[in-house]
Amino acid sequence: MSAPDGFTETLLIDPYEIHFGPIYERGEKGARRFALRIDERHLNGRGVVHGATFMSFADAAFGQAAWDACDHAHVVTLNMQNQFLGPVRAGDLLEVEPVLVKRTRTMIFLRGEFTVADNAVYSAASVWKILGPE
Repeated sequence: MSAPDGFTETLLIDPYEIHFGPIYERGEKGARRFALRIDERHLNGRGVVHGATFMSFADAAFGQAAWDACDHAHVVTLNMQNQFLGPVRAGDLLEVEPVLVKRTRTMIFLRGEFTVADNAVYSAASVWKILGPE
């Protein structure tokens, strides 16, 4: 699968994310936009994106943003809140630009609106724990 126009493939190291992806990115550290091309693996029995696909992509994209926010220290997800806003189908390009809401010494707070062709289809917010240097 080739990268969407303007994107490059994200270097993933997590085995699940590698299986789930590829995930693509554009932009600079701290302001990257991520994309996932939806295929049959990502759909539920009704032919639209499974809720777990939204959450997995959010966790992967927000994980990259959290990693950027703490200079590549180890981070883990503590909490994620989700709002499912609309259907996504095979062939769609799901995109998000994670927003750093706040960073403390030990925590990172992120949010993002996920879109297909500029239409909001999912929204998420998450809290990450900074574990320490890699």
